[in-house]
Amino acid sequence: MTKARAQLMQDIIANLEDAGFALSSQCDVRPSCFDLVARRGDNLILIKVLSNIDALTETDAITLQLVAHFFNATPLIVGEKTRRGPLTRGVVYKRYGVSTIAPTSFLRMVSEEEMPREFIQRGGRFVAIDGARLREVRIAHGMSKEVLADCIQVSTRAILAYERDEMDVSADVAHQLEEVLETDLIIPIDLMTGGVVRETLTPPDRSEHIPDLERRVNEFFERLGMRVLWTDRAPFHVAAKEKGPPVISGVGSLRSWSLQRRLKIIRSVSEVTEADAVLIVDDGQAEECVSDLPVIRQVELEEIDKKRELKKIIKERSNQ
Repeated sequence: MTKARAQLMQDIIANLEDAGFALSSQCDVRPSCFDLVARRGDNLILIKVLSNIDALTETDAITLQLVAHFFNATPLIVGEKTRRGPLTRGVVYKRYGVSTIAPTSFLRMVSEEEMPREFIQRGGRFVAIDGARLREVRIAHGMSKEVLADCIQVSTRAILAYERDEMDVSADVAHQLEEVLETDLIIPIDLMTGGVVRETLTPPDRSEHIPDLERRVNEFFERLGMRVLWTDRAPFHVAAKEKGPPVISGVGSLRSWSLQRRLKIIRSVSEVTEADAVLIVDDGQAEECVSDLPVIRQVELEEIDKKRELKKIIKERSNQ
């Protein structure tokens, strides 16, 4: 991690702690599509911290959105710059579909609940406005769509589209509308609410070269009627759910250095996300609880037929 990114990470952690968020441990296993999980009340955020947001890959962005959607969380990137220059405060950028903001915007959002008001897309800066409010105030001022359009130097068709929320409004036009009509119309962009994953986003294909243990774990969760999300870009290997918070699991051998590194982070992520956590291992003589995480051995999977049995085992072995 570069010095600039390390400092930014510490600043973000301090911002969140000061704002009363519960935080996971830093997810410093690599690769990882997110660095921190933060919760305050019903707001759950998966955060990727980058000095230069150009460093985010499309694979990480897709995985971040899929994982966030699975947890009913908001995916968010906090970064300082792109190759074109620094990010502007109060503006939402997109990196492969993920909302991205500057550190100053992030601080205002978590500490003062002040949301950004503009977003960048092809063609410039845009805002969302309250179309119904626009129509109501225009009529109250006795202005026709044609007169208002002439004042703003846009088409009458554009005014109609704005009022029906059918067209993005440039920031300049929105500010002119507010000035002419003497009212607030711009709607802040709520980045604390989980967004909808685009239908085009699909997990990487895992149809080939799946280890036997992973195949059996996948069959196990599906047999219990749970949806399954596998990822090699998070501290856990798999998440499974029917409804509500998922079950997250590290899968492998307890003799594996890679799995050992993940134990503390898996536990931390599970606590913040309010998800159950379990290790599913191929070690026949493994303990039933390791580092405060319940352990299920591969040979036990066939004996668990219902979700409530899985929940019971997790609860019992977590309390050892």
